Amino acid sequence: MDGEILIERISAKKVFKNAKIGIKITTLTSGGIGYHTLPVENPDYVISDIENIIAPELVGHPVTDQDLVDSIICSTPIEDPTTTMGVSLSVSQAAANALEIPLFRYIGGALSTQLPSVACPLLSDGERDLLVIPITESIEEMIYIYRKILEQLSQRYRDVDIEGRYRCKDIFQELERFRDIVSEISEEEDVKILVGASVREDIEHEKISNLDYLESPKTVEFDGFLTTEDIDEMADFSKVEPYTVSTLSELFYYTEYILDRGLNPLIVGNNPTFSHIAVGLRVPLIRCSINSDILNELWDIERILNNPYINKLL
Repeated sequence: MDGEILIERISAKKVFKNAKIGIKITTLTSGGIGYHTLPVENPDYVISDIENIIAPELVGHPVTDQDLVDSIICSTPIEDPTTTMGVSLSVSQAAANALEIPLFRYIGGALSTQLPSVACPLLSDGERDLLVIPITESIEEMIYIYRKILEQLSQRYRDVDIEGRYRCKDIFQELERFRDIVSEISEEEDVKILVGASVREDIEHEKISNLDYLESPKTVEFDGFLTTEDIDEMADFSKVEPYTVSTLSELFYYTEYILDRGLNPLIVGNNPTFSHIAVGLRVPLIRCSINSDILNELWDIERILNNPYINKLL
């Protein structure tokens, strides 16, 4: 194992982020440090699981052998995928830092040049969201379009929740007005903007016929056996929440499986690391809060790439 970069220590501590208590996982190697911050319900239990069960199994192994690391993580008795994915991502960040490359390039290789489109919910009734997907040539232009839409919404709605969504009583009663706002900006800026909905239940066809995009209420879960039971093949996208998958390696295999079936994976979440996962795994769409750091992280990735290309979804 001479010359290999080995894991020397993995630790976790409580942190306060986004008005919630979470944990920060640190992976120390002979060549660099990696971090990942997790939202968790019981931080003390998660810290104990990481430091007393997972960490001892990983210390001394090559940090850049992601398949080996993830197989060891999966062999531990820890069944909470949020915990195991957090450790996997902390290790992968340490590996990327040790190799002095961005995380997305560590995940996807030198040819990782495709950026995802970004869907942000902007209007909510508490159960359902209306969202938009600007089809732009750059992340900078996408941010500009989002800013213009938010400016218009602020003139019509007063209440804003913690995720930056304007609130209304019923999104489908507001759909026509919402589309008018988006259409006006789309025509003014000569940019196609898709309007979609994220729902928690099945919706009558009459309500969704005027939408460009519908996110299925089903979440795809992966148990290591590539089951297709929860894949909604009629939906526009198959929703994947990274913290429901055990490790980065399993997420790679699963997104590849979805793509091989001719379906489109959609990553859902607000952790900025998901930006790197989407680029590395060539996922075409991320849904995130407009207040998250996803767009900023993608903007930074765009600056790194020589010839970035945004998946147009068209």
